[in-house]
Amino acid sequence: MNFVSARRDHRRLAMGSALITLAFVALLAFATRAQAATENIYWDNYSLTPQNVAFSDITGSGGGPLNLTGATLKDPEGMAYDPVTNRLFVGSSNPDPGSPGELLFINLDGSGAGVLPTPGVAVEEPEGLAIDPVTRTIYWVNTDGNGEAEGSIDWANLDGSGGGMLNTSGAKLESPYRLALDTVHGKVYWANTKGSGVDTISFANSNNTGGGGNLDLSGATPPEGITGFAVDPAGNRLYWLENENEKVSFASLSGGGGGDVNLAGAVFNDPFGLAFDPSNGTLYWGNYGNAKGENTGAIGFVSLSGGGGAISPQATPVKGPQDPVILKSPTGTGVPKVTRSKKSRSQLECSTGSWAADYASSFVYQSPRTFAYQWKRNGKAVKGATGAKYNAKSAGSYACVVTAANQTGSAAQTSKGLNVKAAKLKLSTKKKANAKPGKTVSFKVKATNQGDIQSGNAKVCVKLPSSAKGALKAPKCKSVGKLKGQAKKSATLKIKVLPSAGGTYKIKFQVKGASGKAAKAKIIVG
Repeated sequence: MNFVSARRDHRRLAMGSALITLAFVALLAFATRAQAATENIYWDNYSLTPQNVAFSDITGSGGGPLNLTGATLKDPEGMAYDPVTNRLFVGSSNPDPGSPGELLFINLDGSGAGVLPTPGVAVEEPEGLAIDPVTRTIYWVNTDGNGEAEGSIDWANLDGSGGGMLNTSGAKLESPYRLALDTVHGKVYWANTKGSGVDTISFANSNNTGGGGNLDLSGATPPEGITGFAVDPAGNRLYWLENENEKVSFASLSGGGGGDVNLAGAVFNDPFGLAFDPSNGTLYWGNYGNAKGENTGAIGFVSLSGGGGAISPQATPVKGPQDPVILKSPTGTGVPKVTRSKKSRSQLECSTGSWAADYASSFVYQSPRTFAYQWKRNGKAVKGATGAKYNAKSAGSYACVVTAANQTGSAAQTSKGLNVKAAKLKLSTKKKANAKPGKTVSFKVKATNQGDIQSGNAKVCVKLPSSAKGALKAPKCKSVGKLKGQAKKSATLKIKVLPSAGGTYKIKFQVKGASGKAAKAKIIVG
């Protein structure tokens, strides 16, 4: 067994850390930050026989072990989630000479597990995993070297098409252990564990172009035995967990600016694996020291704003928990919006709205995987209107409810209402026309749909007053057809002036077949 593995096992056998506070104090601290959204925490049980991966909700209730049918988990070291395939990936370090290790995936739909193919790159005692869901890449530490005496950082495509050894030129690489990924700035971080006992942290570009270096940790307690990482790109911080000094520390991603997190109230017992939720500023770790099967205090946590405690799973066995990964139901950050189609004002479209993103760099995931729609008219659901588009057939205020869902749960957001007006044709024409007895006078009548909904099959007709009978002869009605919202169409009507006509006649143009507003005009004969 190499130096890193021996050093790791030595720490685990020692289990020198102690609980910082009593379990009931921890649970009270947790209760102050409980939230309505569904939130589950996953971990691997290193000390169970057989080893497994389990979960509970963030309060410790519910959950259970995951279905590992199709794969064998041995000595899990590091875990990450892929929201695209809805899979958890686990490093199975399996330090047997005939099978040096595998990258396992577990389907969270309960359908079993499998092994990720990595053609072109060996998997040798993997320690620590990180996934970039955008580039579809998984990274890990090969502590047995992958041909390198001091270990290596490796990567593979999540589609199983291959991978390679990460270019770490410019950075220190000596018995690497654990790993962190900054998906925003494209950096991979790892701990160097060879030396006098004080660890160092190095980095390289995740796109395999090198650009390596060593992070300035000034301001923080020098780490001795890093057992977990989490990156907060927005906060420009790298957090690390170490159990020799029982600390969680941090440094700026640009170097320096370091410090130690106040762990008052937190349960800290030989911790392994670190997750960070930037939305509430909370750090989580697995208390591996609970290796005798104690559920109480299994997952420790602390808030950056102060106060900590632990999560005690109630419905599943816990033994040697580590590598927490948090999956949360979607959280809305901006309501959807209803807009009109450019082709038709009655054709409505609903956006998805905006939702909180994953924090893949710190092992917290919450983005939606699916969206469902329900249209409402005047506050009541429209039966069968469950698509992103809806063609309104009657006037009213229309809103859409968008329900986002993922592995953990769902949440809904409702748009503001958009008013849809009924079809109503307004007629307009010239105000008067001069005519001679025995001639014909023409009026070009324009019909405008002032509403949003398409009109019925409309016609424009002339209505003559009783005084005009025997003087004017009205033509047949002219069709303007079905007009979309705000559409216009003209029809020309020719009125015959009889030889006996003389004087001024008031006429009216009216709509038939649709709601409309008449237009008035005069014919002056002389």
